[in-house]
Amino acid sequence: MPNMSISIQPTMVSVVCCFSLPNVNYTESAPQAYNQEGYEPFFPNFNESDYSWLGDIETLDFTINATSDHLFRETAPPRPYYGDHFRTFRSAYLSVHGYLGVIVCIFGIFANVLNIIVLTRKDMLSPTNAILTGLAVADMLVMVSYLPFCIHNYIRVNQPPEEKFSYGWAVFTLFHAHFTVVCHTISTWLTVTLAVWRFLAVSFPAASKTWCSMPRAKCAIICTYLNCALFCLPVYLTFTIIEVSHNGKFAYRVSFSEIAQSNHQALEKVNFWIFSVLTKLIPCIALTGLSLGLIKVLYEANKRKQRLKNRIENDRTHDRTTRMLLAILLLFLITEFPSGIVALLSGILGKAFFDNVYLNLGEFVDFLALVNSAINFILYCSMSRQFRDTFANLFTPKIVSKWMAVPTEPNTTVDTTCV
Repeated sequence: MPNMSISIQPTMVSVVCCFSLPNVNYTESAPQAYNQEGYEPFFPNFNESDYSWLGDIETLDFTINATSDHLFRETAPPRPYYGDHFRTFRSAYLSVHGYLGVIVCIFGIFANVLNIIVLTRKDMLSPTNAILTGLAVADMLVMVSYLPFCIHNYIRVNQPPEEKFSYGWAVFTLFHAHFTVVCHTISTWLTVTLAVWRFLAVSFPAASKTWCSMPRAKCAIICTYLNCALFCLPVYLTFTIIEVSHNGKFAYRVSFSEIAQSNHQALEKVNFWIFSVLTKLIPCIALTGLSLGLIKVLYEANKRKQRLKNRIENDRTHDRTTRMLLAILLLFLITEFPSGIVALLSGILGKAFFDNVYLNLGEFVDFLALVNSAINFILYCSMSRQFRDTFANLFTPKIVSKWMAVPTEPNTTVDTTCV
C-alpha cells in the first residue's frame, strides 16, 4: 500500500478528505492549454483549466502535488470509478457553470432579501419564521461571497497569472473558503433546528407553545451562529497564504499551515471527520428521520380528514405549514445527502475516488447548493398564502393578488406562521 498523506479541501458545501500520494512520478507532460506559458513557471504540472484550484471552493486541491486528473493522457488506461465519464461531464458543464452560478447568486441574493423583509413584518412574527429568517441570512451570505469568486474563476478565465493569482485574490480565497464553510454549516444546522421545531409542534402541540417559544427560537438562532463559527476553528488553523516566485514574478496560493502539517497531519484528519461526517452525514440522517416523522403526521392527518368533513382552519393551516417545511427539508436532502456520501467515500476509498468522482462533480455540487439556498422564496410564494398576502401588500398588490390563493370559506383566520 503506498504511503499516503491526508489533505483537506475546504469548499462551500463541505471540507472533504483528499489522499495525496507523495511518491507518484510527476514527469508526464500536462495537456496543452491556452495561455499556458504564463503559468508554467509557477505551476508546471497544471494547465490553464486547472489553475482555478487556487480559488475554487469546491474543486481545490490545496496540495502542491498534481493529481492524476491533471496528468491525463489519451494513451492512459481507463480511469477507475468511471473517471473518464465524470471528466467528460465536468468539461461540458464548466462552460456554463460560471454563468449559471452568477444567475442563481443574483436571484438568490434578492430572493433572500425579500424573504427577510417579509418574514420580519409584524404580522409574520413567529418562532418558526424567526428560524426561517436566520436561514435566509445565512443562505444570502453564502451567495454574496460566491458571486465574485464565480466571476473571477469561471467567467474571467483569460486573466494574466499576476492578476489571477494576486495577493488580494489569495486573501479573498482564504476568507471565502472559511466564510462559506461557516455560513453553509449555519444553514445546515438551522435546517435541522427547523425540522426539530416542527416535529415538536406536530407531535406535542400542547407543550410546543412552551418549548418552541419566540425567546427560545432567538436563543437557538444565536447559539447556532456562534457555535458554528467556533466549530470551524480547525479550518481557520489549517490554511494559510504562501508566496511562489520565479524570475522576479510572484504568485500567491492557499496552502497548508505549519500547524496543519505537524503531528502527522492530525489537524487535517480532525477536519475530515468534522466536516464530512458531523456537518454532512449526521444532519442528513437526522433530517431524514424527522422528515419521515413529519410525513407520518401528515398521513395521519389526512386519515382524520376523511373522517371529519368540517375541519377548523387552524388544522388546515397546521398541515400547510408542515407541508411547506417538509418541502424545504426534502430539497435540502436532495442536494446535501449525495455530496455527503461522496465526501465520505472519498475518505474511505482514497485518492482515486476523490480525483475521478468528487473533483469532477465539484462545480455541479456547488450549483445544487446554490439552488437550495435560493429557491426557498419560490417555495414560500407557492405554498404560503400568508407570505403571498404580506409580499403583495408590501410590493406589488395589484399583480400578485391576481394569482394569490382565495380562501374557500369566509371569515377564516390565519396563524402567524409562514403558511
